[in-house]
Amino acid sequence: MEDRYKNLADALESEVLTEMAGTFFGARKELDDQAEDLRFTVEALRGQAGKVFARVFFLRSLLLGPEGEAECFAALGLPPQFPEAQSQSGSRAWKPDQLPFALLSSTRFAKTLLLAYAELVHACETYMRGEYEDDPEHKGRKRLSVNFGAVEAMCGALNERIAKLNADMAPSGVLQYARNISTQEQPGQGSITNILGAESLDKGLMYTPVDFGSLNLWRAPQLPAPKDCKAKLTAFAKAFYAAHADKVRRVLDGLRR
Repeated sequence: MEDRYKNLADALESEVLTEMAGTFFGARKELDDQAEDLRFTVEALRGQAGKVFARVFFLRSLLLGPEGEAECFAALGLPPQFPEAQSQSGSRAWKPDQLPFALLSSTRFAKTLLLAYAELVHACETYMRGEYEDDPEHKGRKRLSVNFGAVEAMCGALNERIAKLNADMAPSGVLQYARNISTQEQPGQGSITNILGAESLDKGLMYTPVDFGSLNLWRAPQLPAPKDCKAKLTAFAKAFYAAHADKVRRVLDGLRR
């Protein structure tokens, strides 16, 4: 009878220890997966930044370079909004699917400038907050595109989970608990915590929170809505065209090719 109870106790102990190990390593694996998801999403967001800068380069080419772009934003009461453009990736060949038509080149320029600005504002908003798009993995469903806000939230959620796991599942505590419930002292039992010390062990295996700032993600500016600055942009376009008519006409002709 004693042997039977001992076998039952041993089996129960083994099951408890196995479940503890599964919980401990399972939680760490889930955290590693969450961290990997964050890394993947960060890289996807960098690709989204390229879409914004493709619109920046189109606006810049329309305005004959960075100086004209700076003049345009100054007309809106803003400093240059994309000083880091040259260090960013983005297609220099992008242009809207449809370009405005007008009989007069000056009117066509004004309409194209308004369109270019609206495209840029939309790209910045999409980069920061996302927009719903078709989900390739679920036909007929929509999903929110990768965006700055979502990445920031993912980083915060990951750090909360890191803090909880570090506090609730300290390796030394798990090892000590496993040692305490064991029915029989085993050779070398507890040697890891004895040699390294609980504090040293925990520090060595502790997860480090992610510093969001260290990801060096570009933050898009919040530009005025196109409808709120249409009059200023139209007036600027008229003055800019008058000052650079020949060059602007060549740019407009090049867009038609």
